[in-house]
Amino acid sequence: IYSIERLKNLAKAADCTLNDIVLAICSGALRRFLKEANQLPAQPLTAGCPVSVRPKDDQEQGNAISFMIASLATDVADPVKRLAAIRASTQRAKEHLQSLPKSAIESYTMLLMGPYIAQLVSGLGGRTRPVFNITISNVPGPEQTLYFRGAKMVANYPCSLITHGQALNITCHGYADTLNFGFIACRDTVPNMQNIAVYTGEALEDLESAILE
Repeated sequence: IYSIERLKNLAKAADCTLNDIVLAICSGALRRFLKEANQLPAQPLTAGCPVSVRPKDDQEQGNAISFMIASLATDVADPVKRLAAIRASTQRAKEHLQSLPKSAIESYTMLLMGPYIAQLVSGLGGRTRPVFNITISNVPGPEQTLYFRGAKMVANYPCSLITHGQALNITCHGYADTLNFGFIACRDTVPNMQNIAVYTGEALEDLESAILE
């Protein structure tokens, strides 16, 4: 659990978005985890990030979601330079999405995700090069504290899904004034997954030390 105010203050100091900070601390954790296992690739990992494309004044029912693929810059050792590379990557992806007419976004999303879906349907997931390495999503949640029969809900940890070829998923869910991180992984492919959760917190501390001090 991380304070949203803490993450926003860091994002403001780094001149980036809260989502960029989320990607950066996940990237730092993954880089350390893979390096300790002697499995850190020379090329940066990429994240598939669901993004809302619904206008604020759109009252229609149903989802209005697209995907962007962002570099996690796991090949960059310096946390500040890594964040800068992630920020540049997400900005390019957002600008591309925003340049598309509304009528074309659905077709673009299907074109982008088509190969990924085809791998799952055909059973080729994990046997061919993935469209992206990991799904990382940030889902808004209730801004007020919730109670059930007087019992306060302290945290709300999301549980997403993994598929063949995507052995790790990180989903963040906003709740009150906190951002709750949920990790799910294949225990055979990603042993000691709890280390990634610990390293995420330490990656945040490293980023704060480099930017705020």
